[in-house]
Amino acid sequence: MSPTPVKRILNQVTLGLCVFMALCRPAIGSDGPSPRDWLEKMMEAVQKLSYQGTFIYLHDNQLESMKIVHAVEGDRVRESLMSLNGAPREVIRDEESVTCVLPESHEVSVDKRSPGKKFLHLLPQDLARLEDHYGFQNTGKTRIADRQTHVVVILPKDRLRYGYRFFLDNDSGLPLKTDLLNERGKPIEQTMFTDLQIGVAEISELHHRESLFTYKLKNHAEKAMEMSRELSGKWDFLRLPNGFRLSMQHQLHDPAGKAPIEQYVFSDGLGSLSVFVEAETREEAFRGVSRLGAINAWGGQVHGYQVTAVGEVPAVTILGVVQGMQPKSAND
Repeated sequence: MSPTPVKRILNQVTLGLCVFMALCRPAIGSDGPSPRDWLEKMMEAVQKLSYQGTFIYLHDNQLESMKIVHAVEGDRVRESLMSLNGAPREVIRDEESVTCVLPESHEVSVDKRSPGKKFLHLLPQDLARLEDHYGFQNTGKTRIADRQTHVVVILPKDRLRYGYRFFLDNDSGLPLKTDLLNERGKPIEQTMFTDLQIGVAEISELHHRESLFTYKLKNHAEKAMEMSRELSGKWDFLRLPNGFRLSMQHQLHDPAGKAPIEQYVFSDGLGSLSVFVEAETREEAFRGVSRLGAINAWGGQVHGYQVTAVGEVPAVTILGVVQGMQPKSAND
């Protein structure tokens, strides 16, 4: 039985409205900020906003809870990270140093930052540097810590590097959740805020904590400065994995008076690894391949030297760097 003229007209009107709405709806991905816009907003937020809160950190089947105070005073940025489970410990870091405080043992250790390593620069300022080896995608929206977020993924174009997934606060751009993705796109490390206050940071608390260790911090910092210096390098690294470049090289002096250790740092702008070269091979030296969460390591002998390579990159990338090591000739 054919539909009545009235029903036929109503069907045609309904179909016309559906087609009109489909044509008027913006195409997915054609409206709003691009993935690069979101990532640039994230980097600016991390550098310029004060905040404090609690986040959880999942790695290697271990779950940790941390309190963070991120304080911005003019051009100065400082952070305090305090563990909320396990043994008490606190890390205070700024542009100059990373200080680890262990209250139970009354120990303070200081690692002086290299001048070439900028504090809290998760990504290079020029994101175009990454485009040869990574792709950027907007992948949706969700809610984290009772805040609406926009999800941006950085996907590697090969299996030589890891990917990242950022859940960025709609208003501030702060990363409320971050996933580090392995070669198969599966999370191997995750951080997620459960509570966050933006525009708030207990600066007085940081001042108080630093004042307790002022004398020790100064002594440790001066010692650290004497332990590291730039070097011209005694090694060539041939056939580096695609996209990776030598970004830094140092000579580390052992306080015990042993032969210095050479350190070479390689990066593709996002992922990085370090190669340590010792003149003497110790009995207890690390040998073989090891993995802890996202960290891969290799240890062994190369041309009679003890070499240890470690980084937050796939194992194949570390092996590619080590396999291309050659001592420089005396004329170099």
